[in-house]
Amino acid sequence: MQTFGRQSSTVLTTSLRVVCALGSPTIEELSYDQYLTGLPDQAVCAVVALEPWAGKSLLTIELPTLLTMVDHLLGGPGADRQPDRPLTDIEQALLRHLLTRTLRELSYALEPLDHVEPQLQNLESNPGFVQAAAPTDPVVVGRLELTVGERTGSASLCIPYASLEPALERLTRAQDDEARLLARRQAAQRTQQRLTDVEVEVAVRFNPTRLPSAAIGRLAVGDVVRLEHRTTAPLAVTAAATTFAQAVPGTSGRRLAVLIVPSPLPGRPAAAAHAAHRPDAEDP
Repeated sequence: MQTFGRQSSTVLTTSLRVVCALGSPTIEELSYDQYLTGLPDQAVCAVVALEPWAGKSLLTIELPTLLTMVDHLLGGPGADRQPDRPLTDIEQALLRHLLTRTLRELSYALEPLDHVEPQLQNLESNPGFVQAAAPTDPVVVGRLELTVGERTGSASLCIPYASLEPALERLTRAQDDEARLLARRQAAQRTQQRLTDVEVEVAVRFNPTRLPSAAIGRLAVGDVVRLEHRTTAPLAVTAAATTFAQAVPGTSGRRLAVLIVPSPLPGRPAAAAHAAHRPDAEDP
């Protein structure tokens, strides 16, 4: 309502050539009957269709304020004393044009909910004749203080909840989907951070050697088992039975260590790959 009031104030000021303000918004939920009962005695309802929303909405303004607007539109001073009578056909035509321009700002104000196209259908001098909703149906009412020059009155916008409900449900679903997506991203980030802190057992292995079961049964302390691993071939660095690197043995201070080396290229002997990365290897 603040956006609608701010934008509409500019439209009214430029159209009437007098300072206008539509502010002090309040939002409340009432039944349709409660809304009609609380309207001023002299009030005119602009019946508005908010396409593609179903149903009718009402923009209600006090009659003396509307007559003051007409006075300014026709070049008058907008006197405090206005005639106590219904709007004439000419006055209704002038106000239709002015309210149509003002309602365009409602489309901009409701953009966060949905894209709507307000269409002014008619002006009704007796709000009780407008069947915008059943008496007990809930409606959302935005009340505003309308100032036109020296005159201050009230205006209200009534939108049936049945019209708002589909847009509100879509907005809620979109917010829920965004919240779930954000939660999944945060969970994935936390999992990734925790995984980097997990200790993993790493082993450096020679190539495996196959022995008959009888030979394995005769093994004793001091026996020598020949390994099928060439001395020039790198060792396999594994974790969870998966080889992820190649390395050559060495020391780091007083500790045994290995140096990670590039894995042999497909079709290239391991010994050649190792020799190519030895510090004392000669260029071919």
